[in-house]
Amino acid sequence: MALSSTGVYKYCLGVLCVLCGFVVAAQPAEQDVRFTIKSNGRDRTYRVFVPADFGKSGPGPAVVLFNGSGSPVDGLMDPWKEIARKEGVMLIGPEAFRSGAWRIPEDSPDFTQEVVASALSKFPIDQRRVYLFGHSGGAGHVLLLGLLESEYFAAVGAHASALRPEDRRLLDVPKRKMPMKIWIGTEDAMVPIKAVRETLAVLTAKGFPAEVSELRGHTHSYGERGAATTAEAWEFLKPHALPADPVFYKYSFK
Repeated sequence: MALSSTGVYKYCLGVLCVLCGFVVAAQPAEQDVRFTIKSNGRDRTYRVFVPADFGKSGPGPAVVLFNGSGSPVDGLMDPWKEIARKEGVMLIGPEAFRSGAWRIPEDSPDFTQEVVASALSKFPIDQRRVYLFGHSGGAGHVLLLGLLESEYFAAVGAHASALRPEDRRLLDVPKRKMPMKIWIGTEDAMVPIKAVRETLAVLTAKGFPAEVSELRGHTHSYGERGAATTAEAWEFLKPHALPADPVFYKYSFK
């Protein structure tokens, strides 16, 4: 069948439009969704933010975020999105059993592992580069998770928290010395800077590669220095990776 020059033009344009439509459709868009899992007989929810092209060149890193007591995970997820887009990091935000605080055994390591396992079944996550980061009550929780699951998570970042005296008995539990860093404001009225300095002292005395960043004039609020602290946290976390495939330990809590 002969085509006129006009017909050839329209045919080529149509093919180009189809190809362009295919290319546009093939580009993965970023995702911000919530999933529900069954944990210890109850429905539990977690939120994920997946930047566009995450995992396109291979499994990518993930940061599990733990919000402060009484606040939703959104307050941490939103500041972390810029880093996630820029660095190709997936964000995972579990929701606490009760909004008042993170508690064990309700929010045991089992729950966090179940959330990570669920995310792993859906997205191409590098299992050796799963990190923990938390604020306030969530920060205290990630410090404990880091001690209990030192061979499952690669490193821990914590803003505005410290180990309690009763938590220090866990320092002999880890088989791997988890890299940890705490950010604390010099004007934090809720977490004494003295407690953070003592935490650093006991961690380093036990051989942990721990660090503390004291933020002059900063209070307890994460949002006050959210962008800067998030960027610093990622710079600390990203070089660390588990030396072998992750190992998860089960505990019985009374």
